Amino acid sequence: MTQQTQVWGSIFFFFLTYICAEIVIQGIYIILADISLDGDLVFSEPEFLVTTVLSAIIASVVVYFFVKVNDTNPPIKVGLTANNKCRDFIIGTAIGGAVMAFGFAILIILGEISIEGISINLLDLLCSLIGFLAVAYSEELIFRGFLMRKLQLQLQYSAKFALIASSVIFTLVHLGNDNLSVMGVFDLFVAGFMLGAFFLYTKNLWMAIGLHFGWNFFQTHLGFNVSGTDTYSIVEISMTQENLLNGGAFGFEGSILSTIAQVIILATLFVLYRDRLASNHSNIASTV
Repeated sequence: MTQQTQVWGSIFFFFLTYICAEIVIQGIYIILADISLDGDLVFSEPEFLVTTVLSAIIASVVVYFFVKVNDTNPPIKVGLTANNKCRDFIIGTAIGGAVMAFGFAILIILGEISIEGISINLLDLLCSLIGFLAVAYSEELIFRGFLMRKLQLQLQYSAKFALIASSVIFTLVHLGNDNLSVMGVFDLFVAGFMLGAFFLYTKNLWMAIGLHFGWNFFQTHLGFNVSGTDTYSIVEISMTQENLLNGGAFGFEGSILSTIAQVIILATLFVLYRDRLASNHSNIASTV
């Protein structure tokens, strides 16, 4: 068996282990919490908080185990150690929030959406904040911190290949989301590419985690679904008609405006970091 086959087998086994752990542990929680399985599985905000935090714990344990067993470098080097964690996280969150606010404003001006009401529940808001932070942490740790790094570290693939491959797998994992659309699938790939580019250029996970968190958190509280999932929102909106401009039931990330925003962010990243991209140091495996 070649090293390439072994590493890809390890990646497959990683995702299989993570998914099985999710099914077992989340299943136990659903049974203990007596959550109804009739029809669509719908979580309250406290239940959303618990399930997402459980996912973050599972992701941390599984990533640690696979890095500890398979990698020669210390398991902490998956992009979580950085000198400017708070700064990078805040910048990423601000970018995500700005994109959502700008998109929301454009859709209001165009008459694509209208505000139906505002509802503030502090407990639900706190659960939402922690829950979406846990989602961002889990997915960035898995797809960028573990997968991208492993493709470069053990398979010696180029940064560009690792970026594309991780984005494809990121998209495939989300194909089971509710209200999925063709535009939504394409935008998931672009989102994976954008988040991976932040990891590649900044050489740590914190700006990508912040962007992922800010994107989801502000998206939901401006009234949109998040990747097809409807959760508590401060702002309640209605759509005149579901289309490619407003993203429909999948949420703003099913909108062409979302894709345009991500392309602009990618272009800006390239301009800011083109010297680093052109250098040999664009390889993240040896630095995070």
